[in-house]
Amino acid sequence: MKVINRKVVFEGKYLRFVSKDAETSTGKRVTWETIERVNIHGKGAVVIVGLTREKELIMERNWRASLESFIIQFPAGLTDIAEESAEEAARRELLEETGYTAKKLIPIISVPVSPDLTPTIASHFFAPEVEFVGKQNGDASEEIEVLKVPIQKLDDFLLNLSGDTKLDLRVPGILWVLEKRNLI
Repeated sequence: MKVINRKVVFEGKYLRFVSKDAETSTGKRVTWETIERVNIHGKGAVVIVGLTREKELIMERNWRASLESFIIQFPAGLTDIAEESAEEAARRELLEETGYTAKKLIPIISVPVSPDLTPTIASHFFAPEVEFVGKQNGDASEEIEVLKVPIQKLDDFLLNLSGDTKLDLRVPGILWVLEKRNLI
């Protein structure tokens, strides 16, 4: 498939809606509608899997407007400061959202966030032995509850969510990668 025409349909403060005309390998013309972020640099997003010395994963119960409910996820954020590396963005987002700092960040994997909708790529980092230094003044538009989940209770926690809380399926995926790399 090859994109032959790209048209911006709408651009807001944070998002750009794009119509893409493409040609398939058989010559058929199709149209795809995608969404791009206008406020990112680099790959677009960072995700941080923090682990305390007590073997607790730092997770979030984060309200998401698109779902109008809470989601269980790892701390994450955008690479929205031009002069900042992905690692610097990861450190900043971890501190802003959770109050934890990471002495060490290990790059794990970079994956598309939602490839059917957006080109945003999330760079995942593992942060062993994170330390709590105090909650920062985060983004006023976010409603985040920081959770410490012991690794030995993780399966039960993830399989028994209830009410208005949903699981971001990237969580088990990145946990699988960390297990295969013997990091957790």
